[in-house]
Amino acid sequence: MQGYGLMAEEALEQMGGTMPTHVFLQGGVGGMAAAVCSYFWERADGRRPITVVVEPTRADCLLRSARAGAPVAVHGELDTIMAGLACGEVSLLAWEILRDGADAFVAVPDQAAIDCMRLLATAPFSDPRVVAGESAVAGLAGLIGAAGSAAHREALQLDATSRVLLFGTEGDTDPVLYCQLVGASADEVRSGAPR
Repeated sequence: MQGYGLMAEEALEQMGGTMPTHVFLQGGVGGMAAAVCSYFWERADGRRPITVVVEPTRADCLLRSARAGAPVAVHGELDTIMAGLACGEVSLLAWEILRDGADAFVAVPDQAAIDCMRLLATAPFSDPRVVAGESAVAGLAGLIGAAGSAAHREALQLDATSRVLLFGTEGDTDPVLYCQLVGASADEVRSGAPR
């Protein structure tokens, strides 16, 4: 978890010290989310970002734990393409932080992750193309889902002035699957080759 805290520190430095208003974080067992949440919690002087933890609908142990108010295990097959987030039990240390530090927990379907991988690979808004794996885009999928709902935007205080921080925690860790889902290899995405 300390390594993930360094990741948050470097991100804040790259943002010129300007605190984000929102952070959407991948769930899994909660280690990365807890580390980033606690980093901002300690340094925000009462202005910490709204923290949203995002995980697959088929492996939503953090969301279920938040609803129950205590750690809850997800049993059975954790069948999701977001393999890095296919976790059935929360880290108890991470839960101690996220229970009080996270503002919201959401679960996203696999298709939302695939759509976000393709969005980053094609960069339709003239942004740089990004190679991001299935688990890396969970935060973006959560953000897009929240932004698409007036009720969620209001609940999370998301608006045109929001500064949202996302972390892409993996590239094409499975190059064959990445190519199948995106329709191009990571090298093709990086080079901007037409599809």
